[in-house]
Amino acid sequence: MRGLGEFQLAQMKHRDRRVAEMCQHLRAAVDLYEQIASAPFRTPEAEAPVAKLTQQQQPITPRADLAADKLAYSIKEASVAVGIGKTKLYKLIRNGHLKTIRIGQRRLLRADMLKAWLASLASE
Repeated sequence: MRGLGEFQLAQMKHRDRRVAEMCQHLRAAVDLYEQIASAPFRTPEAEAPVAKLTQQQQPITPRADLAADKLAYSIKEASVAVGIGKTKLYKLIRNGHLKTIRIGQRRLLRADMLKAWLASLASE
């Protein structure tokens, strides 16, 4: 670890011991970052390499279905329950396909309206 030289100490008009200690800690942190960058972390060879799955082989994760006891969903909850992204959900709201309720800054989708919208998609 590098230390404060005579030149650096001479430049400090009001020597505060805490500043010198802080500089030493910062230098130690920089030295540690340099060590990490020069020798990146490698996983042990004992571990078997994980095979990457293609798009068709990806396991299907179950989605949360629309709970019967909930009266309203947040945008995030509704997007997970329906299985579409939040951006698509916002676009449907903006185009008037879905109506929302605003409570302060929060925007909620009523469960019955969401189910009715899904039912209308099934009939089309």
